Amino acid sequence: MKIILTLILLVSLPNLLLSQNKKIHGFVYLDENKNEVFDKGETTIPNVAISNGRDVVQTDDKGRYNLKVDNDETVFLIKPSGYISKLSEDDVPLNYTFNKPKGSPDFKFPGVKPQEIPKPYNFALYRNEGEDTLKIALLGDTQTKTIDEVYYLSKVVAEKMLGEEYDFIVPLGDITYDNLRLFDPIKRILGKVGAPVYYVYGNHDRNYDAKELEHRDETYESNFGPSYYAFTYGNQSFITLNNVFPKPYYRYDALIDEDQMEFVKGFLKTIPSENAVHLLMHIPLEELINLKEFSLLFKGHPNVFAYAGHTHTQFFKTIDKEDGWISNGPVEELVAGAVCGSWWHGEKDMFGVPQAMMADGTPKGFWVMNLENHKKTYKYEVSEPDNRQMHIWTPFDFERELIEIDSQDIIANIYAGNKDTKVQVKIGEGEWQDMIYSEDLDPYFLRLNKLQIMEITPTENSVKLGKPKVSEHLWKFPIPENLEPGIYTVSVRASNKYGLDATAHTMLFHIDNSEYFIDK
Repeated sequence: MKIILTLILLVSLPNLLLSQNKKIHGFVYLDENKNEVFDKGETTIPNVAISNGRDVVQTDDKGRYNLKVDNDETVFLIKPSGYISKLSEDDVPLNYTFNKPKGSPDFKFPGVKPQEIPKPYNFALYRNEGEDTLKIALLGDTQTKTIDEVYYLSKVVAEKMLGEEYDFIVPLGDITYDNLRLFDPIKRILGKVGAPVYYVYGNHDRNYDAKELEHRDETYESNFGPSYYAFTYGNQSFITLNNVFPKPYYRYDALIDEDQMEFVKGFLKTIPSENAVHLLMHIPLEELINLKEFSLLFKGHPNVFAYAGHTHTQFFKTIDKEDGWISNGPVEELVAGAVCGSWWHGEKDMFGVPQAMMADGTPKGFWVMNLENHKKTYKYEVSEPDNRQMHIWTPFDFERELIEIDSQDIIANIYAGNKDTKVQVKIGEGEWQDMIYSEDLDPYFLRLNKLQIMEITPTENSVKLGKPKVSEHLWKFPIPENLEPGIYTVSVRASNKYGLDATAHTMLFHIDNSEYFIDK
């Protein structure tokens, strides 16, 4: 740990020595006539937090702030409860300004143009009603590499969101797959939904040609603003983290650097201890190298939750002292899978979109989280038109199927399930019985994988899926030995404390199928 922190200081030291520290000041005000000018008579707003990415200050009782700023820094306002900043035409909050006299370095993907913060610099806010209840879309890795994949994103996410009301949207990093030019069309796609979009920085959103730590996110910044920040809705506070610490040759560690540690520490001092604190990041929380040190910042804030992407599988996890979270009680984390599924791979459907099932058997999609005080519910929105919440596998002796799955169990993959989910099955008119939680491979993904090994799929113009991974939301039920031959309906129902309440149905062919084969 000391070596890593020393490296951070060494990387940052040359720029710190060259920087020219200056002070800026201004007001935060209610822009009642919406002209983006601080007019005489307009109301100022006290106790609003402003940050340079390290220090956090608050406006005084007259709405005024003072802040030290170095060259190559971004200054941003932290959204307070009941207010919001102006949004760009793509619904990105415009709550930030750059102090970069020389602009960004000359990278492959352009960053911020040269600019300085004028004095005074005033931040306008607007009233934002209805923050007691929140409907939030959480998007795991969209990970687009080509413009084709931006089209897929529009089909999988935007089309399902259009016509729905969301309080805001959070893409959880890896917005692109190294092609940072695609930030622009992605902004335009998600901006059509009609809700603020709070972007998270991922390891594939990085300027790989950056030499200094503070330049890892120049292109990201020019599109979305700071790569770590915070905002509050009602009594819910959100901290967006950049936990990708770059290393040579495209490598990285999961780490919260020293500036962010100071920023989080300062921000937490500005919010009530009873607020729920939601950590938004790309790499899952438990992977942080400095998790213990990070957790110590939250001693005065017992209600902490975490959300991440990165793994291209989805699951719930409880992070406690054994994992390194040593403050208060454990943290509940949702790792939200990936909108792109398996990197937009797989056979294309009738709409030209790759099937791209995640390696744990989850179809591509996104999560919807509803918050009301400390009550929280989730729903997984599957990209397929029927919006199923699970799929059920039953044994079947095919006549013309090339792939056989050697199992005599009924297998249910509950996409939004966790270990505490109650899953029951009913065969025909029988009684509901508990299914058995099992960490195993999904049979449908296994089938796709075997077809690829046999070089039957994918066909031309599609891309191979990856290797299967163990699913953390799979349940099994052995077919009873005394079950009479017949064709049965199979019903599966699943529920948990996060709001999951789903039922699905299929058929079980408990007969000698070969009796009906053509060659009989």
